[in-house]
Amino acid sequence: MKKKVFSSTLAIAGLFFLVLYLFPEFILTKFSKVLTYEDALVPAEAIVVLTGSHSGNRMSGGALLFKKGFGKFVVFAGYEIYPGTNVSVLMKKYAVQLGVPEKNILIKPEISGDLSTWGEGQAILKLLEEKDIKSFILVTSKFHTRRAHAVYKKLINESRTNIKFQVYGAKDPDIPIKNWWKTRVGKKAIFMEYLKTLNYILEH
Repeated sequence: MKKKVFSSTLAIAGLFFLVLYLFPEFILTKFSKVLTYEDALVPAEAIVVLTGSHSGNRMSGGALLFKKGFGKFVVFAGYEIYPGTNVSVLMKKYAVQLGVPEKNILIKPEISGDLSTWGEGQAILKLLEEKDIKSFILVTSKFHTRRAHAVYKKLINESRTNIKFQVYGAKDPDIPIKNWWKTRVGKKAIFMEYLKTLNYILEH
């Protein structure tokens, strides 16, 4: 029986690597697309931009949605990235450069708890509740959208609020969904996202 199971496993593995060898781009693109999730957007009260991007692509995506009229406010949280320097200050500066008026920016300066999508989500939802905002569009990098959607869906369900949200995946020039395996940063980001997704499943 064990020999039969081993042979079957070996055959499946062999078939997988054969397909990968014959159709590498197709398989590798599918591998990254599993991580993505996106809604057909309708206007909401706010646009929530997640931290974690060094290219500014998430804020660029959020500012674009704001200028197209998809939300009245751009919302984000922050944390100290260096003594005396909070990432929210840098994000606000960039948002203003992109054309978002200061009066339309809402910030939760400190993420309490762990610096993860879960901890950030808790901080963001608390701010939205304080401002009585009932709907928002969540902006993050494309490769992060599925996990971000799962996290916010669970947090909202656990809080038993009526807040509605949608997800928008901002293009990331450093980590494209296609050809991610051709750069060191792309490979690192995609594999780390799979590990973080597994960790989220195990913890929540």
